[in-house]
Amino acid sequence: MADSPFSLRGKTAIVTGGGLGIGRSIAIELAGAGADVAICSRKIEHLEPTVKTIRDLGRRAVAMAVDVRDEDQVKAVVERAVSEFGRLDVMVNNAGASFRAKFEDISLNGWNAVVGINLNGVFLGCKWAGRQMLRQGSGVIINIASIAGIYGATMMAHYGAAKSAVITLTRELGVAWGRHGIRVNCIAPGPVETEGYLGVLHKAGPDAEKTYQAVAARVAMGRWGKVEEIAYPCIFLASDASSFMTGATIVVDGGPSPRDGEG
Repeated sequence: MADSPFSLRGKTAIVTGGGLGIGRSIAIELAGAGADVAICSRKIEHLEPTVKTIRDLGRRAVAMAVDVRDEDQVKAVVERAVSEFGRLDVMVNNAGASFRAKFEDISLNGWNAVVGINLNGVFLGCKWAGRQMLRQGSGVIINIASIAGIYGATMMAHYGAAKSAVITLTRELGVAWGRHGIRVNCIAPGPVETEGYLGVLHKAGPDAEKTYQAVAARVAMGRWGKVEEIAYPCIFLASDASSFMTGATIVVDGGPSPRDGEG
């Protein structure tokens, strides 16, 4: 019986920021679809439970402590994955971070930190995974952006600017590498219940719950998303089911908010 077009059996993958939240869910779902997975994050202790889960699924797993802003470390995780697995089929640039602040209050250091992780980290992941995939003549890169990169984010302008650049970079690489057997696509999540997002929200203080409910009210489905609801589209983009897609951004945000008088 032929494999499903959604199968990743025999494939290998890297997921940055793979220890928590969306990254952890993506890594586990990739393994569930048949892939061997290398995961990385700045704190190795965040990765160990994910590695165990992947191995319990019968797949190989590798964990590395990596700061995606450091080119040598990003290069090393690609080389380690290729050394362990023999090739690299899927690169998921998921690592991200931010904080809430009025634009006029963002320091240059704060700006550079957010852009460094959310944009420079994607640049480096694409660069070193892309070099390996160009040698192979095949591969898939998936960049995790945000709807903040499409609509903006008044309290996270630095984050929105970085994610907008990720969407543009995705489109440009889809064109540049399309004839080399490499597909580059993007997912732009809306509000998703992750440790990082909720942590940023709760730093807002006593109005955190009110803000949480206000965000849910702006979603057509009336709720926040779950991490697996981002991981499932990632399986689609990683697999042959999306074999005629490149340079695209899939928005997964629960739909636009209802207009007044509706819903």
